[in-house]
Amino acid sequence: MEADQHFKSVRLAQIVLFNSVPAVGVLFFGWDAKLLILAYFTETLIAILFHALRLWYVNFRWGSEPETKYKAAELERANGGQRMPISFLPVFMMAFYGLFCFVQLMILGGFAEREFPDGIFTHLYRAAIGPLAWAIGSFVFLQTSRLFMEAIRSEYAFTPAEAIFFQPFRRILVQQLAVILGGFFILLSGVFVYVFLLVLVNLALDLFFFFIDNAKLKSILTKGDPEAVRSYEELKKLKGMF
Repeated sequence: MEADQHFKSVRLAQIVLFNSVPAVGVLFFGWDAKLLILAYFTETLIAILFHALRLWYVNFRWGSEPETKYKAAELERANGGQRMPISFLPVFMMAFYGLFCFVQLMILGGFAEREFPDGIFTHLYRAAIGPLAWAIGSFVFLQTSRLFMEAIRSEYAFTPAEAIFFQPFRRILVQQLAVILGGFFILLSGVFVYVFLLVLVNLALDLFFFFIDNAKLKSILTKGDPEAVRSYEELKKLKGMF
């Protein structure tokens, strides 16, 4: 019990520290706020690509397992019998989440036109082959390592592919909130404030999913309403998102 509490304390400290690094870098070490924003979007795109690979791998390795079929059938019944072909899911995932990122970048480019006079997509491309090249390589290495370790531990055994499909939603939600809310700050204060909003939104969601198993938090948010409790339990399934 004590070891478990120690692990949770360390994990909480990691969440706060990891989310604070961009803000500290911009404030005290002169990091380029624009590059941080582009790096965050680039990391999201790479993570989506690897999640599509994860989807394909999980179905390839465990798609014929009885428990997987049973859970997939449960999910099929829950959404009215509609079920997308498994082989098409990875492609659809990249298109679905990629479209979200494309629209978000377009909106951000409109808000931050002064910061990206040559266009945000041109700026992103130049950064990707220039100062962000090392970061992109690191993102790919980390995602590859994670996928490899998951394969060794059989982490997604007996998990229906449709359930995995929705796991990246939190990352997209963070960007959606940050782009919409942060856009107004960009118009008034430039990109600098946007970085802090991105950090705060991501930190808030990380902390929420860290404490989502807390009974008091569940009681406050659901107030004992059966429908709210069911929704809360569904939300808990997203806890493992990247």
